[in-house]
Amino acid sequence: MKKQQGLADELALLDSVELARFIVSLYGEDDFLDAKIERLLLKKDISELVKSLKKEIKSLGRSTYFYSYYQAGELAEEIYQLQMDIENTVLPGSPDLAFKLADDLLDTAENSLNRCDDSDGSVGDVYRDTCLLWLKTASLSAVPATGWVPVIKKLADNNDYGVLDLLLPNANQLLSEDELRQLADYYERGLVASLKKKKGDIESINWSVNLHSIAEALKDPTLFIRATLLGSPEPNSLQMESMVQFSLSCSAYDEALNWLQKDWGEHGRNKPDARRLSLLAECYLGLNQPEKHLSTLIELMDASPTFENFQRVQPLVSEEYARELREKLIVLVSNETELYDQLDPLLKLGENSKAEKIAIEQAVEFSEWHYIQLVSLLGKVPEENRLFRIILLRTLTDDILERGRTQAYHHGARYLQQLDQLDKNIDAYSSLQNHVEYMAKVKAKHGRKYSFWAQYNKAS
Repeated sequence: MKKQQGLADELALLDSVELARFIVSLYGEDDFLDAKIERLLLKKDISELVKSLKKEIKSLGRSTYFYSYYQAGELAEEIYQLQMDIENTVLPGSPDLAFKLADDLLDTAENSLNRCDDSDGSVGDVYRDTCLLWLKTASLSAVPATGWVPVIKKLADNNDYGVLDLLLPNANQLLSEDELRQLADYYERGLVASLKKKKGDIESINWSVNLHSIAEALKDPTLFIRATLLGSPEPNSLQMESMVQFSLSCSAYDEALNWLQKDWGEHGRNKPDARRLSLLAECYLGLNQPEKHLSTLIELMDASPTFENFQRVQPLVSEEYARELREKLIVLVSNETELYDQLDPLLKLGENSKAEKIAIEQAVEFSEWHYIQLVSLLGKVPEENRLFRIILLRTLTDDILERGRTQAYHHGARYLQQLDQLDKNIDAYSSLQNHVEYMAKVKAKHGRKYSFWAQYNKAS
């Protein structure tokens, strides 16, 4: 954003004629850019801009061109620009026209999503933003003869693609509390009727989701909890967490405390009690009970010994007690079953030698790690902990070569070059293979991956 503002400031200093000539030189290079230039010129004439937007939205809804994964961002940008023109240029002076345009744009979602690979969700996200724009423009435009409730119902019933997920939770922007209560009653009756069929199908889920969403719009924790219990009289830990989080967001601390004092069980989750304790500490803070807040945080650190949980306690205790808790954390992490959960807190505490010793002892375990974990930890290991860095760099290199990930060969070549450099500053490799032995192993196993070695030799 700062970079864009700096660019805008510099462009503002240019001669207007020179800038106009530059824009003209760009015209005709790209259809999308042409449309932006044309709409810019139309901002002085709203009626013509509206005509242009209608035409583009109609074209968007009719197009059959398929956008690949790498092109989907272009489609998302096109929709975003239409959305911005409606909100920033049309809406301030013509809310009724803006609503019609937003409504038409939202109606193109099905066609757009059917003709793109939206694996990263960018197109779906921009349509969810359009849903919020729909609510905003509707709230400023004329109310239909039948009111907004039937319109909202109809839209919510046609949310097959999830682009209307934000409609009901934000319906308070458009509907009164009485209207929201009407919808709550409608969805609750629908959920009860659906549950009586004892099918447990998608129909019940949809009624439940909509009822929860209206509870969000009303900021009503009692309704939210009732919506959960209708479908799950004995809620699991995930459902209890959801009820607690919503209650806390509404400052309904007593309601949250009721569920936090129950047994959350395991339900296949890793350390479910740690999540409960974290929320319980937040609840005690809201209830202004500092002693219980602190004792719960200390209990949380015992249940889940992370650096982040230690940080939550540290500013609340004396320096001496903080040192005791720090030493306690170092002992606790050594008992963690996952290697990452041992190393990450130690590195964040600055206990780099301890972390390196563990890494060397358990070096073979890193081969089971995901690439993201390896890269994340590598970024936390100081340059002076060379053996630790060597373990991670070797694991990353081996992973790329073993999987034959040709797209990542340039990364693998870079990792191997870093290993070459580290070797120059190491006298002993402890229990690890030395660099000569490691390189011999890699060449014996992957010597025929010529494109990899070409990249390695090129940059060496």
